[in-house]
Amino acid sequence: MKNKDLLFIAHRIPYPPDKGDKIRTYHMLQHLAERYRVTVACMIDDPDDVRHVEPLRQMVHQVHYQVRTPRAMKVKAVSSLVTGKPFTQECFYSKQLQQAIDAYIDQYDARAILCFCSSSSEYVFRSRHTLKALQKKVLLNDLIDVDSEKWQQYAEKHRGFMKWLYRREARLLLPCEQRIIAAFDRTFLVSEEEKAVLAAFGPVEKIEALSNGVDLDYFCPKKVSKDLYPTAECKLVFSGAMDYWPNIEGAVWFAEKVFPSVKEVFPDAVFCIAGRNPADAVLALKKIPGVEVTGTVPDMRDHLATATICVVPLLIARGIQNKVLEGMAMEKPVIATCGAATGIKAVDGQEIIVADGEMQMAKEITDLLKNTDRRLSIGIKAREYVEREHSWESHLGRLSELIEAAKFPSVPL
Repeated sequence: MKNKDLLFIAHRIPYPPDKGDKIRTYHMLQHLAERYRVTVACMIDDPDDVRHVEPLRQMVHQVHYQVRTPRAMKVKAVSSLVTGKPFTQECFYSKQLQQAIDAYIDQYDARAILCFCSSSSEYVFRSRHTLKALQKKVLLNDLIDVDSEKWQQYAEKHRGFMKWLYRREARLLLPCEQRIIAAFDRTFLVSEEEKAVLAAFGPVEKIEALSNGVDLDYFCPKKVSKDLYPTAECKLVFSGAMDYWPNIEGAVWFAEKVFPSVKEVFPDAVFCIAGRNPADAVLALKKIPGVEVTGTVPDMRDHLATATICVVPLLIARGIQNKVLEGMAMEKPVIATCGAATGIKAVDGQEIIVADGEMQMAKEITDLLKNTDRRLSIGIKAREYVEREHSWESHLGRLSELIEAAKFPSVPL
């Protein structure tokens, strides 16, 4: 299969695997690059990520990219208000990248085109090659989550202009998602729960749940030293990009509403917020006794290894949270809100603990801190669960099955 060409279009550079969507794209790309001659076309929305182009080139046949600064992204978002299009699509669409993609299609007879996120599908729909011609190839799209539903959730949490803007994005994105489902051979979502969201709006026969995995060899407690960082007797760790609004909201809520109750029972408890680019609202939490904000860390495993409990206090969450899987892989008990645990089939109370509300979460944490044997047992079972259910290879084999199959709909769901 290695001599077969494949075009992989992503809204962000799929390297390195250091944050949510890039973890998923990286592992997809790694799987496909072992089997096909892959060309990557992507936007780069952080100029610092240009340094990752060369390592990415070492993985694949070739890379086409366009850089768009955060300032330029804002300009594109504003212009979308005039064009009447979703700002998601306008921000991640580039005419120059479209030209490179069309030139690639001229030169190579790609077996398949895989688009990551709804915005990347615009390069298929706006191509100078007709959709009818492109549909002779295997067209795959990974929506991951239902973004229209995500923006609707954001709207419900905001007021004024931002409420209107997020509601507008939700309204405009839904028909885009439905168009992708109709035009592409298969559309992927990260969980059956996400698929059920779209089922309320139209047919879902061509949608499949393709779960997230976790790098079990990398996130392995036996391979990480616990000596790099001081280990508190009661250390609660929340990991993730701390410039991402749901993480910011969750960190603030936990630090202000849940952690004080834990401190009453365990005065020496520490709440460690570990993740890149902490927003001002997160940095301000350092004034609360026992709260630590690390900023960017060289290796998140170092902090997970020293955690007593991993907490995932997200009030808004879509799909499957990598931070939950990573904590479980590190043999740590994870206490997550119901939203953060969505898509995780682990047994509540044995392999994970699900807790909603300030009082319930505080009680579950203090009860677990009091019971060392139960804490260790849940951590061991959590690792066993991800080994059983969340290896990347077990999920991603479906991609090559679809690419190699006869043209749909003969491929069984």
